[in-house]
Amino acid sequence: MTRFSTDQAPQDFVLRQVQKKDLPTLIQQLNDPRIAPWLAALPQPFGPSDVDALLAHGQHPDEHLFIVEHGGAVAGCLCIGASLWYWLDPAFWGRGLMHQALERAVTAHFAALAPPLSATCHTDNAASQTLLTRLGFSPAPTLRKMFFQSTQSAELCRDFAMTPEQWHLLHPPLIALNDVCLRPAEQKDAVTLVRMLPHAGSPIWPAPETIRAFIETHRFRGPPRGLFVILDAHRRSLGMALLTENTPALRFLSEEDATRHQDQISAALAQGIGAVQSFKCE
Repeated sequence: MTRFSTDQAPQDFVLRQVQKKDLPTLIQQLNDPRIAPWLAALPQPFGPSDVDALLAHGQHPDEHLFIVEHGGAVAGCLCIGASLWYWLDPAFWGRGLMHQALERAVTAHFAALAPPLSATCHTDNAASQTLLTRLGFSPAPTLRKMFFQSTQSAELCRDFAMTPEQWHLLHPPLIALNDVCLRPAEQKDAVTLVRMLPHAGSPIWPAPETIRAFIETHRFRGPPRGLFVILDAHRRSLGMALLTENTPALRFLSEEDATRHQDQISAALAQGIGAVQSFKCE
C-alpha cells in the first residue's frame, strides 16, 4: 500500500501500523459503550483474544489496519480493504481527526488500481454518515439490516460507496517530480493546452478544435493513465504529459521550458516515480 504523505497533516497527527503497546488502549476503547454499539462485528465484552483476532484480520494482504495517533496518544483506528470501518475515542471527537485519517487512507488505497470501496453505518450514527458524505461517498437509496454483536439484534443500516473514478474527481492526485508537479488536466486548462499543441499535428496530439474532447477522453480515471498538466513551483502551467502504458508523451509551452524540464520529467516517469502522492506547489 502506498505510504501516507504527511505534507498536509499537523505535526502531531500520525497514521501508523498497530504496535503491541497499543493493545491495552484498543481493548479499552472497544469496551467503551460510546464506541461498541456502532461496530457491528464487535463482540462484547471485548478481550485479549478478540484483539488478537482483530490484528489477524488486519494482517490479511488485502486489509490494512492503522492507528490514528494524535499528540502521541492513540485516538482511534481504521481498517481499509474489502470495506472501510473505523472508530475514534470520544476524547478526540469534534476535531476532524477521522476526516483527515480517512482522506489520507482512501487516497493511498486508490493510488493503485482498486475496486470500489464500501462503508456501512447504523442509521442512528449521524456523525459517521455526515463524515462519509463530506468525503464524497454516495449513500445507497435503500436501507438494509445488519446483525450487531453488541445488541444481539439486526439493526437498520445504510451502505455508502466510493469508486476510484469518483474519488480521483473529488480529490485530484498530484504527482511530485523534483521541482515540478503534475496534476490531472481539466476543461479549464483547454485554452492553455491549445498553445502547447504541435503546429503540424501528430498522431498523439489532437487538432486545436478537438482539445476539449481530447481532455475528456484522456481524463485521469486512475493510475497509470491520464492527461496531466505540468506545473512549476509557482503554479505556472508549463507543459502537459500524456501518461499511457507506453512512453509518456510530453509537450511544453516554450522551448526554454522543454530544455529545462523534459529530460528530468521523462527520466523520472520512466523510473516509475509517478506514484500518486500529496504534493504542495508553493
